[in-house]
Order: sequence, then C-alpha cells, then structure tokens
Amino acid sequence: MSTLRQDLHFALRQIVKRPGFATVVVLTLALGIGANTAVFSVLDAVLLRPLPYSQPQQLVKLWTRFTGIGLPNDQNNVSPPEFRDFQQLNHSFSDVAAISGGAFNIGGKGNPQRVVGAAVSPSLFTILGTQPQLGRTFLPEEAQPGRDNEVILSYGLWQRAFAGDPHIVGSTIPIDAVPMTVVGVMPAGFDYPEESEIWQPLAFAPSDLTPNMRGNHSLEVLARTRPGLSLTQVNEDMDRMSKTIIDQNRGYPYTNFGFKVLLHPLLDETVGDVKTSLWVLMAAVGLVLLIACVNVANLLLTRAAEREHEIGVRMALGASPWRLTRQLLTESVLLAFIGGLVGLAITPLLLRGLVVLAAKTLPRTVHTTVDFSALALTLLISLATGILFGLAPALQARRKENAEILRSGRNTEGGQSKRLRRALVMGETALSLILLAGSGLLLRSFSQVLKVDPGFRPDGVLTMRIALPDAKYSRPEQVRAFYSTLLDRIQASPGVKAAGAINLLPLGGQNSSGTTTIDTQSVPLRDRTPEVDMRRVTPDYFRAMGISLVRGRFFDQRDTDTSQPVAIIDETLAQTFWPGQDPIGQRVHQGGSTTAPWVTIVGVVRHVRSRTLEARSRTEVYWPLTQRPSNTMALTVLTTGNPMDLATTIQKEVSALDPELPVYRVRTMAEVMGESVARRRVALVLLAAFAGLALLLASVGIYGVTSYLANQRQREIGLRIALGSRRGQVLQLIIGQGMRTIVIGLLIGILPALALTRLMSGLLFGVRPADPLALGGSAAILLAVALVAIFIPARRASNVNPMVALRYE
Repeated sequence: MSTLRQDLHFALRQIVKRPGFATVVVLTLALGIGANTAVFSVLDAVLLRPLPYSQPQQLVKLWTRFTGIGLPNDQNNVSPPEFRDFQQLNHSFSDVAAISGGAFNIGGKGNPQRVVGAAVSPSLFTILGTQPQLGRTFLPEEAQPGRDNEVILSYGLWQRAFAGDPHIVGSTIPIDAVPMTVVGVMPAGFDYPEESEIWQPLAFAPSDLTPNMRGNHSLEVLARTRPGLSLTQVNEDMDRMSKTIIDQNRGYPYTNFGFKVLLHPLLDETVGDVKTSLWVLMAAVGLVLLIACVNVANLLLTRAAEREHEIGVRMALGASPWRLTRQLLTESVLLAFIGGLVGLAITPLLLRGLVVLAAKTLPRTVHTTVDFSALALTLLISLATGILFGLAPALQARRKENAEILRSGRNTEGGQSKRLRRALVMGETALSLILLAGSGLLLRSFSQVLKVDPGFRPDGVLTMRIALPDAKYSRPEQVRAFYSTLLDRIQASPGVKAAGAINLLPLGGQNSSGTTTIDTQSVPLRDRTPEVDMRRVTPDYFRAMGISLVRGRFFDQRDTDTSQPVAIIDETLAQTFWPGQDPIGQRVHQGGSTTAPWVTIVGVVRHVRSRTLEARSRTEVYWPLTQRPSNTMALTVLTTGNPMDLATTIQKEVSALDPELPVYRVRTMAEVMGESVARRRVALVLLAAFAGLALLLASVGIYGVTSYLANQRQREIGLRIALGSRRGQVLQLIIGQGMRTIVIGLLIGILPALALTRLMSGLLFGVRPADPLALGGSAAILLAVALVAIFIPARRASNVNPMVALRYE
C-alpha cells in the first residue's frame, strides 16, 4: 500500500511538473467522453428506449393512401366513415381509437388561454394502458353528441391553471365557452398526442358518418394489435380490409384511387424521420472520440520519448522493469481517471445544451437522462488508450541499451516510433476529413433548401392564430362578421400594408385535404377526382403573403355567401387538368359525389409549398371564407416595419371584439419557415460542432508531432545552417515533410468519406453524397489548418542558433 501511495505521489508530481501536457490530455479525454455520452443519451431516449405505455410493441398507427394519385410516399389521415370501417372490419386489433388534435380556449375575460388538446375515443386510454392520477377516464357512452361535456386534464395544466386543487374532479370549467365537467387528471408525463394538456370525448354525429364524409381525412388513428400477431400478419389483414372497403363503397371512387390502409409501429411514428440524423450524429461523435484517443496516444508517445533518458538513468540505478512499468502505468491511469472525472462533470452540461437545442425538433428529448452504460464504455476506451500508450516509455527503454541512452545524453527515438507517430497523424487527418465532409454536405443541403422558392414572400409578415368557440360563434354569419371586422380594423392600423387570413398556414405543420371532382375532358375519367390540399382564405390573404396571381382574379367583395360559389386553384392543378387551356370559368366541386354543387374557378395562383420546402405539395384549391366559414384562422399581416411591433396592437383589436378570445402562436412568417427547417438546422449545427472539435484536436496533434520532431532534429538543422543552408530552405523542408503526411492522410480518408457520406443521402437535398465542393472544401480547410499547425513549430526550429544546437557534439 505504501508503494502504491509512492507511485500516486510521484505521478501527481509529474502531472504538476507538466501542467500544459496534463491539461491537454485531460481536456481531450473529457471532451471525447462527454460528447459521446451526451449524444448517446439523446439517441437512447429518442430511438432505443421503449415508449412509456403498456406493451408498447403492440401499438400501431393507421393511415390511408390513394396509391393511384398524389405524391410519392404520400399518406392521409382517416375519415370518420373509414374509422368506423376499421372498428368493424379488422381481425387484428384488440381496440382502435380515433384522435382529433386541436386546441381549446380556457379562462374568461382578461385571462383567456389557448391550450393544446385533443378530442379522443374513450378507448384511447385503455389502448395506452395509462390510468389517471385522479378520477377516471371517459366512459364509452360519453362518445355521443350531447353527452360529451367532460374533460380530462394533464398533470401540468392541473398544477399550472388550477394550483393542483385536489377537489378538481367533479368541478365545472369553461372550455370554448361551454361548461365542462372535469372527470380526471392524468399522471405527470402523459401527453398523448404530443403536447396535449386537455382531452374531450370524440363524438360522431350521424352526419359525420355519411358517404360524403369519406373524403374528410382529419383523424389520427391508434390501435393495439392482438397478442401474438406479427406485423406481417397485421399488414395482410390491412390488405384484406382495404379490399373490403373498396367493395362495400362503390359509390365512392376508392377503386380509381387505389385505396390502401397503411400501418406503422407507434415508436417509428413517434421518432419520425430523425432516425438517420441521430445515427449519423452518433457516428460523428464516435469519430470525435477516436480522434481524441489518437491525439492522446500521440501526446503520450511524445511524453514517452522525452522521458527516455530519465528512464534509462533510473534503470541504470537499479530500478526493475516491473517497478518502472507500474509507475508509468499509475501515471497514465491517473491522467485517464482525471479526464474521466472531468468528462463526467461536463456530460450533464453538454446534455443540457443538446436538449435545449433539440427539444423542439427531436421527440422525447425532454425525458433524456445521462446514460451511464455509454459513459462507462467511453471511460473504458479512454482508459485503455491511456494504459496502452502510457506504457510506451518502459517498453521503448527496455528495447535499448542503457549505455546507449546514457552516452547520448539526449532522447534517441527510433524510426519505428516516428513512423507510428506519423501514422497516427494520418489517421487523425483521415477521420477529420470524414467529419468535415459530412458537415459540408449538410451545409450545402441547408443552403439549397433556403434557396427554394416557397411560392410566397415571408418578409415583413406577422402571423397569429385565433379560434372562435363553436358554442359562441355557431352561425356562419357570426364567423364572417368577426373576421371581416377584425381585418378591417387591422388594415386601418398604421404600418399595415395588407391583412388577410387562412385556416392553415403554409409550413405550419398542419394540413387539410380532400377529394375534389374536376370538370374536364383532358384526363381520363378515373383521374378526375384527385386528393387536393384545400384552404379557406380572405380576399387579401394572397396580397399579404405575396402569392402571385397567374391568371384571372383574386377573391373580392363580389364573392359573398349568396353569390355564385367560386374557387381559386394553383398553377399545378391548372396545368394538370387543363393543359394548354384557360381554366378560368371551368368547374370543380368538393368530394367525389355527383350531388355536390359545382364551383366556378375565377383565378389561378402560384403553387405554394405548404407542407415542406423540400418537396412540392399536392395541387391546391382555395375557397373564400365568406362562402365556407372556418372558426379557426391564422392572421397574415404584411407590415412596413418590424412585424412583431404590431403584435400588441392586433391583440388589443381582438380583445376589443371579444375579450374571451386568446391570440396564440404569434410568429413572423420568417420564424415559421425557420421552424420548418429546424430539424435540418440542428443536425447541421451539431455535426459542424463535432467537425470543428475534430479539426481542433487534429491541429493540436499535428502541432505536437511537428514540434517534437523538429526539436529532435535540432542538431541536424543546426548542422545544415552551419554548412550554408538558408533558413527558408530549412523551413520549406520541415513544412514539406509535414504536409506530405497530411496529404497521405487526406488520400486515405477520401474513400471512407465517400462511403460514409452515402449513408447521409436521406438527409441531403439538392446535393449528391459525392459532392466535389463539399469534399474539396473540407480537404482545403484541413490543409490550411495543418499548414498553420506545421508552420509555427517549423519556423521556430528554422530559427535555431547552430552554435547552440552543436555545442555538445
């Protein structure tokens, strides 16, 4: 034990003696450990950890697809009649639930709030296997019109709005201007669907289940598969059910659409398309750890060479090889241990930063905690690196004769060790190239996305949402009057150029589509009932959003509830169904039924990318709000200055008309666009951060190796200068040899970079994985950084005084 204390004491003295060396090693290990643990913790929380429900592997979501129309891989929500079909026709589910997501107004005058919530089938809570903390969930009979005046609160809403009142169950609160009875409070953490804080029974009226409603795809559907069934068996049942629905509904053009029911595990649906991004980030941070370990290896090899003479003296004085090995092992383990402690300390900070950065773009990140298995693994890797390369001094000294070391009076590192050091630099360079190439591709992709023309102009546009309660605004004329009066007041406000409204904002994360019948002879009969995106707008919406008119006119005061029904279509619908013709005056009608009234087309506008910037949306039809009122609308206000400066003014105008109405989701249109690409931006920022860290570590390694090798060659350099070589020639020699190592590393890294960036193809937009600009730019950055890292020690070495260098020869 006393010998161990001596080893530890001597190791601490060595660390204190070289604080710069120790600090670099500790920080290198800590960054590698902390970054790996933080990223893996997020990956575990999002992808690997089971959902917090009973038997989550049995939970699936259902979608519908019209395989003969629409965009590739397009899918729709479910209509109420289709949901009834799912309940009656399936052979694979123990239960099925429908969800209609939305939000609710709570509170009264002076303190209205908009709370995210959903109308749900009573079976939802049974399917998820979650029991309420207080009270009960909904009863089956409460899913009927007139009997659906109950709500369930989330734990967070109960605490925030009702101060955790233990007697809340049974009390009545106003929801959308209707008294509702609280029947339960869910436990903390339950928020299905995501961010929901209040739930109401989903009740279908008889009119919701008529054939005309089959085109109203507005429901999310969740189901639990029966125990023992595989996904393959359930998918086969979905194919059978799809055919049955087609056969039973010949009046609805399922046959022409190629109707199909789709099924996805709930975990895959929850994760969405972030899986590739997270695995790419995990690979990137793994490369950072590898580079950190290579860097530590290089540092320890340098330290080993510097201590060669010291070890030779100790061996000559009688120290045994085992005693020296144990001492050196103690030093390297202590360094690795300190690095691990610092890594453990910074991991929560890095994880908190990751969660803050990704909370709005990655699901389930709010529940992320430090993954100690990942922490233990990275600690072991770092410890192994410290042990392996920390033993180098003893192993190297044992291969040499003490007399040789003592006679030289200086370090005499062999060629094999130098080659190993250069090989490590090549490896660092190759790994750094992979990371830089990946971040370069994401940067190029992000710039390509931002260049996409969305079909509107976001600059100077302020948006906010308003929802008129059905109970208070039950008649269409009330809805029309409210929005007409409000928009007139906003238009009269200083700094407003145009004020409009739309039921669903472009790139806002919501969509509404339905079947539309086209009166045309240009396409076959089976193709005349496409699924299109449908929007309801006020006359000045297009002007406020800068959406150009291609042909015809915008909506105006002529388009009232008593005038001829009209519509505006986008240019893609016009080109598809009236190619080379004038679509003005042509007709469409909503749904596939022949009884729906025809609507005259009065205008054609540019196509708007409503869903995502990366892909074109479906064809679009706009209806005037005066003829098809919608209680929930998004205001779009084009301003002359900073849009947010008008937010308070508009909120006051809303309160003046109805003090019980909350205004929510107040954002500029530029912010809406930014949120639509936020996930891509987060992936770019993180990968760029890891690439920058790799570049920093690589530059430290290159600098350290060049500096040490230059110091080792001081006698040679002094001799060259004494014999007449110019300092510039010496400088060129050292830089040339160092850059050759870097170039070889780049050549080694090209093929792995090309191979690994192909795995990122799902994250790219408008850029090929083998993009020469990204790869060439990454190589150029590495060369530039390496040149600086080599130049500094090379210049110092070239300035050596030859008399000093040769003094002891």
